[in-house]
Parts: sequence; structure tokens; C-alpha cells
Amino acid sequence: MDRNTMLAFASSSKAHTRRNRNNDRLGAHSRELDVAVVGGGISGLVTAYRLAMRSEPGCNALLRVFEVGDRVGGQVHTEKRGDWLFETGADSMVTAKAAASNLCRELGLGDELIAPCSAATFSLVRDRRLHPLPAGFHMVAATEPAPLLGSRLLSWPGKLRMLLEPWVPRGAAGSQENGFAGDESVEDFVVRRFGRQAYERIAEPILGGLFAADATRLSARRALGPFVELERRNGSVLRGLRAAPIDSAAPSASAGNSSRPAASSQLSLKHGLGSLITRLVEQLPTSWLQLGCGVKAIRPVPEQAHWHIETTSGVWLAREVVLACPAPSCRDLLHAGLPSVALALEELCFGSCVTVNAVYRRSSLRRLPSDFGFFVPRSEPYHILAANFSSEKFTGRAPEAHVVVRTFQGGALDPDALDLDDRALSQRSHEDVAHLIGATNPPLSSVVRRFRQSMPQFGLGHFDRVQDLRRQVEAHRGLHIVGSGLGVYGLPDCIASAEDAAARIGLFP
Repeated sequence: MDRNTMLAFASSSKAHTRRNRNNDRLGAHSRELDVAVVGGGISGLVTAYRLAMRSEPGCNALLRVFEVGDRVGGQVHTEKRGDWLFETGADSMVTAKAAASNLCRELGLGDELIAPCSAATFSLVRDRRLHPLPAGFHMVAATEPAPLLGSRLLSWPGKLRMLLEPWVPRGAAGSQENGFAGDESVEDFVVRRFGRQAYERIAEPILGGLFAADATRLSARRALGPFVELERRNGSVLRGLRAAPIDSAAPSASAGNSSRPAASSQLSLKHGLGSLITRLVEQLPTSWLQLGCGVKAIRPVPEQAHWHIETTSGVWLAREVVLACPAPSCRDLLHAGLPSVALALEELCFGSCVTVNAVYRRSSLRRLPSDFGFFVPRSEPYHILAANFSSEKFTGRAPEAHVVVRTFQGGALDPDALDLDDRALSQRSHEDVAHLIGATNPPLSSVVRRFRQSMPQFGLGHFDRVQDLRRQVEAHRGLHIVGSGLGVYGLPDCIASAEDAAARIGLFP
């Protein structure tokens, strides 16, 4: 036996002895890991993938992704039914944040990336009718007066109030007596800068729909951060936009002759975002994924510099643990072992929502607009928050004779929606679609999916709460929280948070 073989054998024997000693101490059913990832959504899978890419060839790294469900992917899930493709969760990635599209290219999916079919945008419901967002709108800011003046979405006083924004004095959000210095609600910010109509008819439905939130409680600093910064720097949002246009992850409406079409602001994959999940799984050792295994509790074992993880399949010890699940689940897991971190997690609020994918015959939709969907204000008599026409937005979602309509229900203002059965949710969706775009016949098929406590609610002081949580987590060596557990929203940000955590985890021995 040569010297290298002897050293390798000795190292292996010591590791085996150490693991056996730990197993004896904790019971016959305990096992030791280098890294435990709790949650098999996009954040958990990207963390595991990055660690796999950093592993030395032939390294026998011990890593497990514990997923309580029977599939991975979390809120990213594509269902194929015959010629129809349904995205039950996220359906696109914004290009202003490159983490998601860069990962797709790295995984060999670059040729699968597709942009929307056109530069069409979306509509807003007003008086039970759809009104297109005027061209030149940048979220809540009308950068082109002519389209705004020609729109029926606002009254004449409402339009003039929006155009007077450059003459509105700079606000002092930090002095407001809301208990959160430097922050104010979306309602307060938009009403102050653009007027009450701009909030009720534009900002509230868009932001309330995007985040399934109550916009009166939504942090302007979080939901409209670039616009808040424009006011701070320039004294006016519109003056700031003229001086230096910003990239926004939110919907906008571009003029028809724009040299930068709105179609470039987001991308999807030819066969759905589920392709990204499939490709990630293909890069991981099969032994790393453990489906149908719920984690019940996590606590530190300081004397061993490990984490004790109690699961439905037994007890595990891990050198590092990554929580890749929503904050409410993270809180429950750490409640007994790390009450200070659990308390910080409890400060983050989450909401629930429902998606209903329905397939209609194109001929039965009498008023199908030429845009990609619509948002519904809370003042309108409908159950749905928003809808998008998936098959009109991206190719390959349905044959030409059919249209896939995806609606959203629930959210902060209708939490009881999730307790309805699938039939009731589908019926509510169809009734609203029938009234708004003239569906004369029921859908040919529908798929209902619930996402409980999975939508971060960015209340006032959100940034401060997240910073406090980060400090609490960093105080415990080997503990990491990624994705929505940190109040992160959207595919690119979830991926970026996972990559950041993986970079902080020590290389495998």
C-alpha cells in the first residue's frame, strides 16, 4: 500500500469512526451530512447545484435536499396536458435582473429562452370594462402626456393631477409618524406624488395584483424603490425619469414606435419554466434528493459544531443547514432551538394565493383584447385579482384555436379563497372572465393550484426587518436562509440569494 493510499485510508477511517461515534451518541437512526437543504423549490435546488459545481471530482460530499412533497420545484411548476401547457406558478423571469436568464444559459437552455410574442402590455378594469394602460406609462408614472390625455382610465382632473407631479414638493417620508423612518405606504407615496385617482385606478390594482397584497400596507420603499429614489434625488419622479430612465421589474407600457420594446423586459422557456427545474435536478446526484421527507425541528449542537435535524425519516446531523422554505415554515422549525431567530422570522408576513389555468376556445371569447392580461382594482365587483393570457404572451402554450387564461385569486384581501374547493374557484374565475372578456362557453379544461403562506407581504419597515433577520442568522455559524424565507420575491432574486448562500458555505472536505 503506497503512502497516498494509506493516508486516504486513514482519513476515511477517522471520518467513519467520527460518524459512528456521533451516531452512537444520537441513536442508531442518526446520520451525518455536510449540508442539509430544507425545501426543494428553486432556491433549494440552486443552492444544491452551486455546491455540486464546487465539489472536487470524486468527492463524496454528503448533502440532502429534504422536500416534504412528492415533487421539487416549489412555485415553479409546468403542467403539460395534451397540446396545452400550463404554468401554475411563475411564468417568466425579468431581464432587468439577470440571475435567472444567466443560469438558464449556463445550464444549456439558452436556445430555449423565448420573449413575449409582441410588445403588447396589459389593461386595467374600470367601471367593469377593460381600459389599456396608456402608452408611455412606467409603472405609476405617465412619461408621455398625449396617450394619458386620450385615455378613459382617468378623469380630466385625475390626468392633470398626474401631469403636475414635477411641481409637487419633495416629500419627507422619514418624518411621517408611522413608526418606520424613511418608509411610507404605496398609497401614501402615489397619492402624494400623482393623486388619488392614480393610486386607486393604476397603482393599487397593479401592485396589489403583483404581490397579492393590500397596497395600503405595502412598503413604497420595497415595491416602488426606484421611484422613491428618483424623488429623493431629483425632487420629482417624472423629472428623474427624464434625466435617467430606470429598468423596472414591473409591467410598463411602451409607445408603439419605441426602439426598446416591452417584449425584452421578460423571458420564459420554450417548454415552460419547469424545464429549468428538470435541468437542475439532472445536475445533482440522485442521492441528494429526498422527497416525501418533512423536517420537524432544527436545533444547534454547539459542542459538535453541527445542527440536529429531526425529520420524518429519522435524525440527521449537518455541518451546515440551508432553510429554503417560506418564513412561516422556517419559524416553526427553529421555534424551540433558536427562539431569537424564530422571533425575527415571525416579523415577516406572508399571504396566500390561488391560480386557475383555464382553456377556452378562441371563438368563444368575444372581447379578447390584444394585450397580455389585466389587473382588477379592489373597488370592482370581481373575485380575481388579475389575469394573463398565457397563450397570447408566449408561443407553444396552446394551439391557435385555443386560449389559455390564467387568473389569480386570494391574497391579503381575500384569504378565505383558499378554503374553497376547486370547482368553486374555477367557477368564480370563469364568471369574471365571462363578464370581462365575453366568454360565452365554459372552459374546456382547468387546473387549480394553491400557494399557502408563500407570497411575501412587503409591509412598512420590510427592509429593517430583513436586516434584523440577517443579523440574527449570521450570529449562528452554519445557518443560512434563502429565497422567500428572507422575504425575497421573484425568480431572479430567489436564485441570487441561493447563489450567495452557496458561496458562503465552506468547501466540502
